[in-house]
Amino acid sequence: MLLVGAGACGGAGERVSIRGDFADTAAVPTAVVAVEGGQQAEVKRGAFVLRDLSGGPVTLRLVRGADTVATLALENVPSGTEVQLNGLETDAPTGRAFPRTMGLNGPGVLVLNGIRMGRDPGSPVDARGAVIAASRDRAALLVRPTDATLPDLRVVVGLGTEVVTADSTRVDIATVARGDSVRVEGSADNGFVVASRVTVMRRTRTAMRDAAPSPGEARSASRGDEPARASPRERAPAVRVPGVPVRVTPAARGRIDPPGHGRGRGHGNGGGHGRGKGKKG
Repeated sequence: MLLVGAGACGGAGERVSIRGDFADTAAVPTAVVAVEGGQQAEVKRGAFVLRDLSGGPVTLRLVRGADTVATLALENVPSGTEVQLNGLETDAPTGRAFPRTMGLNGPGVLVLNGIRMGRDPGSPVDARGAVIAASRDRAALLVRPTDATLPDLRVVVGLGTEVVTADSTRVDIATVARGDSVRVEGSADNGFVVASRVTVMRRTRTAMRDAAPSPGEARSASRGDEPARASPRERAPAVRVPGVPVRVTPAARGRIDPPGHGRGRGHGNGGGHGRGKGKKG
């Protein structure tokens, strides 16, 4: 989302202003504190505004009463920038707040909690970059484009997404790992990229190791056995996607849910013990 607006004239035009709202109005903080500027803004009707901040790093503390419920760090905000943080949510494991989308009047991208965010890349999307994080089932990827003017892409991989190598060989999405070089093609949708095609251009050693059978599996296969082996999806490392407010359920891949919407299901180990019956002599 692009925040359109002209900067103020004179000295005020060289200051930074930050506006924001929250995804869940029932769980909003009471105030937002700009640490470096020593300013505090009251949250009213689920929104806040901070004006006349200095350029540079900006750290926001979201407070409720005397407690800090989350933080948000913006790196090197240029003077004169207007920032709009839309749909803020707290990532409980890290204690950091992330917006669903960011609007900017000024630079193309800003680094927020280590994630490049900014204007919507537009549609259709066709970008090359590296995977910097992935969800457990690889239904959500975080891709950092080679083009530094683009924000990090929050990529949704659905059942209709074609995942291939550069020579069009199909790839199991479960074996895609951090560090892989990829090309993402798809359409932008409210801060996400719904991928129609993911081309794996270069794979890391970790990804190739996870995709290959173990020596024991290879020996069993050469003997014609059918070993009980973990699938690449099960062997793929569980990597949390930091700062990506998206949960894509395995049963409905491609559907975007807010954090905390779904709950994981445990899998019990079934099995019983049979008892043989002996013959009476």
